[in-house]
Amino acid sequence: MTAHAAGRRGRSLLLASVAVVALWLGGAALWERVDLWLLRTALAEHRALEDSFTALAMIVRDEVLLTAPADGRAYVMVSDGSRVRAQAVVATILTDSGERVVQAPIAGNVHFFWDGWEQQVELDLLLHRAVRHWREVQPASGRIVDGQLVRAGDPIARIVDGHRVRLYLDLPDGVSLAPNQRVELRMPAVTDQTVGARVLALGGGEPVAALLELDRYLPVLDAARWVDAEVVRARHQGVVVPAAAIVSDGQRQGVYLRRETRVVFRTVRVVAQVHEWAVVEGISPGDQVVTNPGRVMGQ
Repeated sequence: MTAHAAGRRGRSLLLASVAVVALWLGGAALWERVDLWLLRTALAEHRALEDSFTALAMIVRDEVLLTAPADGRAYVMVSDGSRVRAQAVVATILTDSGERVVQAPIAGNVHFFWDGWEQQVELDLLLHRAVRHWREVQPASGRIVDGQLVRAGDPIARIVDGHRVRLYLDLPDGVSLAPNQRVELRMPAVTDQTVGARVLALGGGEPVAALLELDRYLPVLDAARWVDAEVVRARHQGVVVPAAAIVSDGQRQGVYLRRETRVVFRTVRVVAQVHEWAVVEGISPGDQVVTNPGRVMGQ
């Protein structure tokens, strides 16, 4: 082989080697780029994270059902919803022998309709059963109009003490409340404001139910027995990320952040977790958090 041929062959081998290295580097870069494309990310947000649940709640009031003292025709003496004093005359019964009066035994708001629960919702009895079981009970409702014929013992009116209103509701699986615990309630059908409440007691049925006392009286609840409520057990403010983004090696917890063309690990402290979200410390709002960290860890 001549020197010229040998030199040409050497140059060819060198070019081939350079091409192989370039191809390998290009492939590695391309694979890294493809791998980054396969990462799913979410922006860390600074917001409130609420621990809440929804439930159908039974409205429990301090109320007294008034009944007719004799057979006759009932006549309403005050307007429905009026607040009356104790011993105020709310209705009269015209009998064959004269007129009998129906008086309010306590001060409160008078209503001339009822749902049949008034005499059944005693707290000791109530707490023995879950709300779902009380829903199976169908008491007789009714109302009084002027001149209606009644018999002795028939319901005439009810007096509601508006100073205290309670809600009785079932707790979802995995959710617990404790006596004296403070919560907030949202009841869109009742008010557009949140209402504070305190846990009075827990029921002994299955599922466990909780009796809550509202901080303030809402007159609209006088006319209902059931209400849809959202119960907020806790509220956490901070940087919120998907819980799936958090990884642990047994000693520390952290998340992977995407920084343009690379991925970095940041240690975080989990302040609270509610279902699929978590409040963490250690990263900033706007950070791109990797939500499928198994891809980074090679899993």
